[in-house]
Amino acid sequence: MLIKKESSALIIVDVQEKLVSVMPKPHTFINNIVKLLKASNMLKIPVICSEQYPKGLGSTISEIKNNINKNVTFIEKTLFSVPLKEGLSSQYIICGIESHVCVLQTAINLAENKKNIIYVVQDAMSSRYQNDYLTSLSRMNKYKNIHIVSCEMVLFEWLKKAGTKEFKTISQLIK
Repeated sequence: MLIKKESSALIIVDVQEKLVSVMPKPHTFINNIVKLLKASNMLKIPVICSEQYPKGLGSTISEIKNNINKNVTFIEKTLFSVPLKEGLSSQYIICGIESHVCVLQTAINLAENKKNIIYVVQDAMSSRYQNDYLTSLSRMNKYKNIHIVSCEMVLFEWLKKAGTKEFKTISQLIK
């Protein structure tokens, strides 16, 4: 099944100051999150941005905050999974950190509702250790309604076709 912008919600999980500081090569996954965020802004896709215990881990990093508009809802949490209202969307695009903790638990909790389709953006998430990252992908891949995708897959599936104003703007993000 292709990702549809009208059925989507983007979930950005815990991309906070103290967590980012211990991630390997953070600019790569952060750049992809920003691409997803900019595209969701243009396409009017709802965005949920979670913060795990921000008093201790800091707030969402400025690269993300600087690209936020009205369609973003912030959720402060102490649970590892992002608590979401039922029926917000039917397709959830998930990115963030850490892959094997909060991203994984959010994806699996959403997958428990068989009506949900979850797309985990593998190049827009990270864990401190490569083994944890790879194990989380392997575990999530075992669920029928969790799909591992790339940032570009999401962008082009949201767009559906070339030649539009949105395509011209969003294709510039990929360069």
